[in-house]
Amino acid sequence: VVENLILGGRTGVTTWRYLNTLTDFRSRDDVFTYLIHLGYLAYDNRREECWVPNNEVLLEWQSAISILPEYKETDRIIEGSRDLVSATIRGNEEAVAEALDRAHALVSSYRNYNNEGALQSAVYLAYMWALNRYACFKELPAGRGIVDIVYAPLASVDKAEYPALIVELKYNKTPSIAMEQIKEKRYFDVLTRYTGEVLLVGINYDPETGTHQCRIERHVKDALSASDIYAQNS
Repeated sequence: VVENLILGGRTGVTTWRYLNTLTDFRSRDDVFTYLIHLGYLAYDNRREECWVPNNEVLLEWQSAISILPEYKETDRIIEGSRDLVSATIRGNEEAVAEALDRAHALVSSYRNYNNEGALQSAVYLAYMWALNRYACFKELPAGRGIVDIVYAPLASVDKAEYPALIVELKYNKTPSIAMEQIKEKRYFDVLTRYTGEVLLVGINYDPETGTHQCRIERHVKDALSASDIYAQNS
């Protein structure tokens, strides 16, 4: 559950049983309710769900996990994710593919390993650390289609160091097909107010080999329209 929250997910919580005490936690719901009161979790009263509210609190969660022995594996995943973000920005396609191989194995069972949902979960897990520098948007309408994932750098982040990422996922195809779709569908349009470097990341999962392939292209988006930029770089 904690790992899901750190990945940007939500979890159900029953708040009405909490006795407002620091010494008598009887369930997970009591702990989460207390964290809601402290501001470490946001709460949706209508849906009865909680989630990590912002980037600053996310950093606190990650820091807490790093010193708890029972979350040693989670901390290792976070550190590996930081290396993956760095490898992506450097354009190291092989390192990205290998990191996704490891993440895919962590989030999937034998029965659901070879499906697109498992691929999406693997990518979200592998790029967990990116949430410290980026806002993550999933399945956004863009141009002539739906872009799978967009990582937009936070306002406080240096875009020269952490450029925007447009990620397209493919299952049993090729990363080149993913890259072509980003361009043909004009997924640049999702970054209408963004100027600076943009990395296009095409990822494919091959169910026969159980491995991932990655292709990364670097483009610069200026004050012109996304369509003009695509034309200049094609």
